[in-house]
Amino acid sequence: MAKDRTRSRRPSAMAAPPPSVLDRVSVAVAAAEAGVPVIDVPPGGTLEVVVDVGEMVIPYTVAYGGTTVIKSLVDRAERVPVTSGSVMLAWAFAHAVKDWSHSIGYSLNGAPIVVLEQRSEKAKDTDHSVGFALVRA
Repeated sequence: MAKDRTRSRRPSAMAAPPPSVLDRVSVAVAAAEAGVPVIDVPPGGTLEVVVDVGEMVIPYTVAYGGTTVIKSLVDRAERVPVTSGSVMLAWAFAHAVKDWSHSIGYSLNGAPIVVLEQRSEKAKDTDHSVGFALVRA
């Protein structure tokens, strides 16, 4: 008796149907569900990143779309060259000095600063921090 090759016990690699359009969500919805801050820059608006740090010996970095906007050991405020679309704003801090602290926030069109992250040794936070936000323009 010949083996029936039309039946296989192995599941087909293409067994699962492709995800439907209804299963997809926007980047902003996914970011909100994951707890990622979303910064909406209005058309023609300005975005300024503001960093406040205690004493640092290792430079912190803030990048927008993979390009470094700030790399410093001291407090800084820099305007971000916003491009249209959804772009990642990321930051990293590594502390090695006693009583360390940092905060990073942003201002839209000169409005009051919105804090994205605030950490300190006093609050018993970890001394290394990496974070990000989604910027939509």
